[in-house]
Amino acid sequence: MSTKGARDYRPTMHYAPPTGWINDPNGLLYENGTWHLFAQHNPAEPVWGPMHWRHATSTDLLNWQDQGIAMYPDEKLGTIYSGSAIIDKGNTSGLGDGTDPMILVYTHHGETEQQSIAYSNDRMHFTPYQGNPVIPNPGLRDFRDPKVFRNERLDCWSLVLAASDHAEFYASDDLIHWRKTGEFGAKENRLGGVFECTDLFPLTAPDGSTVWVLVVSTALHPAFGSGRMQYFLGEFDGETFRETMPSPLPRFLDTGYDDYAAVTFANTDRRLMIGWAACPGYANLMPTGDFCCCMTYVRELGLVDTDTGLKVCMKPVTPDFDMREAEQAEPIALVPRGSIPVHESALPGELFKIHVTAKGCCTLTLYNDEGEAFSVSVDTEQKLVVDRTHAGENGFSALYDSGICAVSGGPRSNFGEVSFDLYFDRMIAEVYLDEGTVVNTSLVFPRTPYTHAKLCGEGTFEIG
Repeated sequence: MSTKGARDYRPTMHYAPPTGWINDPNGLLYENGTWHLFAQHNPAEPVWGPMHWRHATSTDLLNWQDQGIAMYPDEKLGTIYSGSAIIDKGNTSGLGDGTDPMILVYTHHGETEQQSIAYSNDRMHFTPYQGNPVIPNPGLRDFRDPKVFRNERLDCWSLVLAASDHAEFYASDDLIHWRKTGEFGAKENRLGGVFECTDLFPLTAPDGSTVWVLVVSTALHPAFGSGRMQYFLGEFDGETFRETMPSPLPRFLDTGYDDYAAVTFANTDRRLMIGWAACPGYANLMPTGDFCCCMTYVRELGLVDTDTGLKVCMKPVTPDFDMREAEQAEPIALVPRGSIPVHESALPGELFKIHVTAKGCCTLTLYNDEGEAFSVSVDTEQKLVVDRTHAGENGFSALYDSGICAVSGGPRSNFGEVSFDLYFDRMIAEVYLDEGTVVNTSLVFPRTPYTHAKLCGEGTFEIG
């Protein structure tokens, strides 16, 4: 039993392991009504350690049934780092036994990082391919996290993986023999750092055109928050990605510090993504008891036009909340020149949604009787500001407790009326502003549950 914390922070509707540690989501796939989720996993203790793959399944993307450990480290090739899964339709690999096998494509992390595969004909038991690795290391220290997909243009399999400071693309006819087809990012990366957990997929723009999105998790120095996710918009010619809509600044997929390594599900017409709800810089130290880390809600992706250009938008798959208008309190004078309306309401528990609409600047605060408070604001500079400075336990990590990661956020996509949703589940807060184009995921550890919410500003909120 871990001594990392006494309070039960296990979320209700976000996937977390029964015990031990998880990080990157892997092998995301849909088939015949069942969603498959694998994750980096250390079963021995709730800290990062020898990586296995843990397996869970769901029929609704909310309630996950644990299926145990799917993949174990290999004595010769190493531990099991991140990767992906597909259904090998047509049995191009020859590894099926009369059915189309499920193929896992992943990184073996040993003396070097190499790409390997495993297969399953029952979707529960996996056999490593005897000829592993299928993509040997080309001489790079960081060479990992393959994301495989069907390449309709060339009628083959393709994958994208992280290769030091850039992404590389490979193609195969049988998932076993691979050839490199291109690379991207060494010059276009606007964050620096090391690429990880790349993903590539098409989305339909509002004008009906197809835009390819390359998502990159970037390992950074702790001074810059340890890890962030950025995305690029462009085109994929079947061999490599080219950015066609450059941005002078990084396009952050999430403005918080607790969403990393997010990737999408395969074998579905819906573009659904889930991320690891933690920050690499302090996840090991979080006070969560005998488990450590969870996933975000699954999010459905799209593209929307905004006041600041074309953006990826995200809408979470969540429980049905019975929304009601929050109780209205009398306005309280907070500034010398007049009064700012304050609306306050009791919270229904530790799993809820709050919908806020306001004419302009506003601050939503969750608080408890311990004097702990967590706030979400839209400020006078049209920025989202999420502040957990006094939200709860924070002494476990200097990075978490510092000004770097204590406050997060970013500029709005649309101007004018403010509208955002806050989804809260015991320790994880997800904010969706401006049609889900500005998203923030933040972990908080209140010593006792938040009991009330208040909104300061010209607006109202509903709670459920």
